[in-house]
Amino acid sequence: NVVWSLKRFFAFLNVAGLSDVRVGGLLAHASPRRVRALPCFTREEIARLLDGIETETPCGKRDHAMVVLAVSTGLRCCDIVALRLDEIDWRRDEIRLVQTKTSRPLVLPLPALAGNAVAEWILHGRPDCDVPEVFVRLKAPLVKLGDSIGSTLMRRRLARAGIDHTARDGKSFHALRRTTGTRLIESGAGLPLTAQVLGHARIDSSRRYFALASEQIRQCCLPLA
Repeated sequence: NVVWSLKRFFAFLNVAGLSDVRVGGLLAHASPRRVRALPCFTREEIARLLDGIETETPCGKRDHAMVVLAVSTGLRCCDIVALRLDEIDWRRDEIRLVQTKTSRPLVLPLPALAGNAVAEWILHGRPDCDVPEVFVRLKAPLVKLGDSIGSTLMRRRLARAGIDHTARDGKSFHALRRTTGTRLIESGAGLPLTAQVLGHARIDSSRRYFALASEQIRQCCLPLA
């Protein structure tokens, strides 16, 4: 928008004889927007986060299951909130859902750690109700969780784990997804597989995780001499 306005302004100046500067070539291409690479959680932070969740209470069981599911599968918070009971295939250890953001189907393996955490919540923490979603409120009305549950959950659990958190520092629920993407790149999974697991419509969407894979970036360094 700024480039378009500048071109129009200088075109007026040229016609009015107030300037002979031709900006058409100078402003032919706008510079691409810079995308800041937000950080992911370290392995030590993930361990502290999970260890700090009390799994004896229904709230703890729910929070633990959601965090483990996010770290293990890379699912977005909106997809975890919308996950239905019938979208988990316990016999095949799979999750089959349609992504909320992209409306694309996604099939993911359900790791044992995540499956056990979700099962513990369903069997021993989830209120008895007819709501189709896996994760529901603990107090009436017993309905699916709201869209703000991710930020609420992370504020509560980061504080309990003693992990410093400030506004816009990237330590959000979505950072769990970034952590999964980074770990996949670090393991040598490659872009196509990472994009497939995370449900990205375009492979390029997974390239950002290279910026967080420190070991892989270190291997790209050239010698000084």
